[in-house]
Amino acid sequence: MELQPRQREALLVQATAGFLLCGAALGVAARPAGADTRVLTVGASGNYQYRTINAAVAAADADSNANNYYEIEVTPGTYTNDFPVVTRPMAIKVDPKRAGDRVVLNATVPLPNQKGIILTVASLTVDGLTFMGAMIDNSLGGNGAGIRDQNTGQGAVLIVRNSVFVGNQEGILTGEDAGETITVTNSKFENNGNPDQGHFQHAMYVNRARSLTVAGSLFCGQLIGHNIKSRAFATRIENNQIYDGQDYAAVGCRAGSSSFAIDIAEGGIATISGNQIFQGPATQNNKMIAYGEEGLPFGTNSLSVSKNVFANSAPSATGIYDPKCVPIHLADNVFQGVARPVEPVGCAVNK
Repeated sequence: MELQPRQREALLVQATAGFLLCGAALGVAARPAGADTRVLTVGASGNYQYRTINAAVAAADADSNANNYYEIEVTPGTYTNDFPVVTRPMAIKVDPKRAGDRVVLNATVPLPNQKGIILTVASLTVDGLTFMGAMIDNSLGGNGAGIRDQNTGQGAVLIVRNSVFVGNQEGILTGEDAGETITVTNSKFENNGNPDQGHFQHAMYVNRARSLTVAGSLFCGQLIGHNIKSRAFATRIENNQIYDGQDYAAVGCRAGSSSFAIDIAEGGIATISGNQIFQGPATQNNKMIAYGEEGLPFGTNSLSVSKNVFANSAPSATGIYDPKCVPIHLADNVFQGVARPVEPVGCAVNK
């Protein structure tokens, strides 16, 4: 029997709820069950198999045996204009023996693939990498990304851990894959964005996906666009620091000119918990969080906001903007310098 759209969505709600409770916080494994793991090593000099990340990824991509899963272990250093294209599930990570040291993928030329420093069309885990300088000409969109994910495969996964995105037009940019799971943890997004007012880029922009989780990460110095923008069916944002139009000198972040700190553009199931959100006078929008302002295409919509600190030094600030008035479940939040914690006022449901 073929499921009707609402039946399919109900099943997705059940599956996603389980994901949000357990799998997301830990990072869903991108390694296929039963796969044989093969390790390839990269280093600019010394006894390593490959000199560039691109060469190692290309070797893995060339393997026709789908039962092999590759882990690319990279020696710390700077890899300039090294642009891998991932076409099979794999992990790219700092050499585990050197965890904490920096592997820098530095783009000093426009991206030749016009997409990202890493372009992936397959499930990917990234751990311990720094992405710098991703850009393309504004005539091509002005949205060069550190990671560009154009997955369309069933059950696709993107996991990013312990990574840094600095000075890119976009940090992470994904395409539309309604079944994809995206998890970003313990990472930093610093001084990203396109300074051209005609190009509205974001530190992280996730298009249609099954779910997005962002946890334990830092966002600051974003130009013009949002810090986090999600169109995923389920979005969980927890325990992050987000600076929206306010500098963070401790890590060298400019004030930027970002718009929303968090934009859940098309609603769905959203949980925002344990974050510190700072908005300053350089912001282009006096609203800190937006939910559903571009529509509510999903049949199931809910917004839970708890244990966050909203601190604002700009005038006439709004904490949570909910133009469709989906009931907001509020609990244990702190609002400092925020004129309107919720707009419209009647949309809040206090626990």
